[in-house]
Amino acid sequence: MTKILCVDNSTTIRKIVQDCVLDLGFDFFEAENGVLGIEKAKEITNIRMVILDWNMPVMSGRETLVNLRNLEGFEQVIILVLIKIENKDQVMEAVDLGATNYMLKPFSVNNLQDKIQELIKDAV
Repeated sequence: MTKILCVDNSTTIRKIVQDCVLDLGFDFFEAENGVLGIEKAKEITNIRMVILDWNMPVMSGRETLVNLRNLEGFEQVIILVLIKIENKDQVMEAVDLGATNYMLKPFSVNNLQDKIQELIKDAV
């Protein structure tokens, strides 16, 4: 089963992502900040994708991304970064640091599901 971890400080966004992921038939895991996200990433075996908020307290998306990429076995994990549209200049930084792809917030459920499916299909 494909495992997807969502790291976002917004309960609402995590719920939206959860609904999208479960509708696609994938396993869903969540963390409310980068520190907890790194812990979950270490605990859960064979994570296929991380959906990561760029703007979070405790540990920023930038720091979380760098830490995830440094975990053993995370070189090939898909990391989809969620960036607020007013901060779209941060997209290149995210990609340079190892993000697989990005989505600008706000996003539609259909667009998120399409992006998840596209990235998982392309990574096979």
